Amino acid sequence: MTNRIQKIFNKLKAENKKAFVSFSVGGYPDEESSLEIAKAIANSGSHIHEISFPHAEAQADGPIIQLANIESIKKGINLKKIINISKKVRNHNSEIGLCLMGYLNNLFIYGIEKFAKDISGIIDAVICVDLPSDVVEEKRLRDSLKNENIVLIKLITPTTSEQRIKEVVKDAEGFIYSVNVEGQTGVKSANIDKVNLQIEKIKKYTNIPVVSGFGIKSEDDVKIFSKSKADGIVIGSAIVNEIQKKSSKTEDKHIIAKIINDYCKTLIKKLN
Repeated sequence: MTNRIQKIFNKLKAENKKAFVSFSVGGYPDEESSLEIAKAIANSGSHIHEISFPHAEAQADGPIIQLANIESIKKGINLKKIINISKKVRNHNSEIGLCLMGYLNNLFIYGIEKFAKDISGIIDAVICVDLPSDVVEEKRLRDSLKNENIVLIKLITPTTSEQRIKEVVKDAEGFIYSVNVEGQTGVKSANIDKVNLQIEKIKKYTNIPVVSGFGIKSEDDVKIFSKSKADGIVIGSAIVNEIQKKSSKTEDKHIIAKIINDYCKTLIKKLN
């Protein structure tokens, strides 16, 4: 059975286009608004949307996303509510690739096997930021997800050695998340030459798509990375920053969602 993520990349490859991968924090600025924002992003033409489940100590996330995580937790958002939001987004849009992104202890608390079953038919991929490739928990999560036709996305960073890349991509599915900068997202800007070198290393050992994320923060960045060797790009902190700015001026979830929809459409035009 072909996963939705594979179908998306196959179609884009045939059209010689890159995937636009968007990101929002589930439950931010509040539960209802985050649902409307995710639906609006799905309507914008985004190919894959990552919904982050909030974590109090999101080590890989810079100050913009960390603040959104903390606000979400303060409002009582948990993984069960994030799955419910995701289900409503899936009911709204059957074509977009949906990915849940977060940290391992949330999944442990929820229950790995239960998590996989509860997101079956809703979510296409999971990114677990702090999960190494060669631990028993990784295999347990990967196998549980695979039973539900969900892929576990592997991350490769600038500090990953070539030998390690070879090992990590061996059983990778969906796409490889190539992290552009060392440290946290939303802080440093990515350098396209360094990014391309990393992508070349990855593509020596795998044929699955490589998506480039972290450090792509502006319309100009998107335009530059439209020429990169990546098969897609991730825009995360920039979208969350827009949500923060607009939600500080209005509580109307439909106005915020419309603005984010327009913002994503503008970025997508710069990509292809």
